[in-house]
Amino acid sequence: NFGLPASSKSNLITAKYAPINNITMEAYRKAASRLSPKLSPSALAQLGNSMEQALTDAPSSVYSIPESVRHDSFVLPNKDGTTSHPFEEAGSEVKSNPGAAIRSIGNSRRVFLLNSSLSPVELDGLSYRIRALASNDAINSILVANPLEDAESNCDMSENTTCLSSFMEEGESPSRGAGGPWGKHLSNSMKTLLHENYGEGLAVPIVSSGYDARGIYESGMHKHLDQLERELMVPLISLSKAVRGSYDETINSSPSKVPLISIPNGLTSDSGYSLLLGSYVLATHSTSLKILNPLRGLAFDPVGLSYLLPRLGWEFGQTSREYSKACGVLLALTGYEANAEDMVATGLATHYIGSPYKLNILERGLSELNSYAGQALRPKPKTLHGREQDNAYDVNEEFRNVAVGNLIQHISEYDAAGADEYGCYLQDDLDEETGLFLKDKDPSITLAEERIQMYGEVFSEFVSWGATFQDALLEPTVEGIIARLEEIAATKAEFEDKSGCEEDVMVAEQAESLVSSMKQRSPLALRTMHRLLQQGAESDETLESCMEREKKSQMRLFAKEDGDFVRWAESGKGVGLAGMKSIASISKEKEETFSNWNHASVKEVTNDEVEEIVSDA
Repeated sequence: NFGLPASSKSNLITAKYAPINNITMEAYRKAASRLSPKLSPSALAQLGNSMEQALTDAPSSVYSIPESVRHDSFVLPNKDGTTSHPFEEAGSEVKSNPGAAIRSIGNSRRVFLLNSSLSPVELDGLSYRIRALASNDAINSILVANPLEDAESNCDMSENTTCLSSFMEEGESPSRGAGGPWGKHLSNSMKTLLHENYGEGLAVPIVSSGYDARGIYESGMHKHLDQLERELMVPLISLSKAVRGSYDETINSSPSKVPLISIPNGLTSDSGYSLLLGSYVLATHSTSLKILNPLRGLAFDPVGLSYLLPRLGWEFGQTSREYSKACGVLLALTGYEANAEDMVATGLATHYIGSPYKLNILERGLSELNSYAGQALRPKPKTLHGREQDNAYDVNEEFRNVAVGNLIQHISEYDAAGADEYGCYLQDDLDEETGLFLKDKDPSITLAEERIQMYGEVFSEFVSWGATFQDALLEPTVEGIIARLEEIAATKAEFEDKSGCEEDVMVAEQAESLVSSMKQRSPLALRTMHRLLQQGAESDETLESCMEREKKSQMRLFAKEDGDFVRWAESGKGVGLAGMKSIASISKEKEETFSNWNHASVKEVTNDEVEEIVSDA
């Protein structure tokens, strides 16, 4: 009985513990140390939760984001709702997974995004977890990513044995067969067929949409402003600040130390961008960003996009900064889906890594790097008797986090500032004749693997369209934007049959597509977002002030009686996302979008209605 009465042992490993004050901490630790070798992973996690609450006064929401161990109980269901986990009884019912889980990987911490949307409690719990980890100098980084298995499983994860298989040691995987943790891989011929019929992004996973908007409606939270603010809006702001590392002193007095790295392999939308506000955002070939809230009758979630979008390209001094406001409007109001190249070209992502499988290389490298505290080259100054020690100055500050940055640069193909994987700025340092060698090196003694891999000038269609339609997109009203785009679209008939006018036809067709997309969206939501972008572009605005304005506006749209959000939620319709119905039949399903908004067009939305929503009062 491990030195404990059976009743005590049972109480310790049940899901709900007796209050921690009933036993002393010393006895609790002793009991835990004796029990831990024999406990299941889930019981160990429960035990760790109680220890954490006793030692740190962590909020109860933190338990919604568990700390995971390898071969744990988080599994994905089979198509019949049962489990195929090797450590669970075959055919048993699958319990619901948490929205995210955290695993220790050497000196780094990996946050697995298991669901594309998090519950309000999970948003709050993840915010606390990240704040606590960011101030921990015993680690070197926080890595946030959706499971790698999504990349090749066509979003059909039903045959996986575990959803946390990334970074498994050799021989650790319980199965590498058809039901193994890497999912059901498609043959090359099937991939080619799917690509030819449906193009790229067919089965790209959804990384994060932040929260489930329809779930908020079904819970009735949208009717209660106090609850909506406390349980959804404040956690979203808190999560955004925690990821960015700029949270209030009153929340956590310890400063953020280690970088947060995001690898969004798939589509991120709306408040999901809160997880891409960290030090590094590494885009894969499947990474994309799209604003879908206007299709739900909603505007910006409080993650700061009304501040960031008018400033695209500013942080890294990119060419896109010349068209930043136009690109911001294009992304926010038209539903344009920015791909990986677009995101890096505008600073929405910091690096392009190409293959999602570089995640494994990054995990391995981070696990072996020194912790933040261990990243030191200079010894601490000696403390002499009778002299006060200056603890405020860190003699190794210039060396902290440098190794993490170098590792990320090494696995990247290029970054937002224009540097390639060697840290070289291609346009400046390559020889003019071939473009394959550094100017300062003799080509005759340069090995093939040392040659610079050239990508040419990185092209972004997103920035190109922003520049093309800049005059139209910078119209002071949404009505004016649509009218200008319609004028451009009308030129298609003029150029369609003329030789050499193919580009003009393409521009007209793109304008027509943008107009069609905008007319599908809630007119009130479009007017609201446009006003928020105008206010956010002011020079005296800050990220925090824009988040606060976004919060108030979104709450009013949520709570509006018979508003566009309520109409959308009651309709049961979606936001137009496409997905695979069946791989065998190669059929593609697309969600229906809602159209019965309160206003037939943006012309019917009055200025008073918009000001009532965006007002700071």
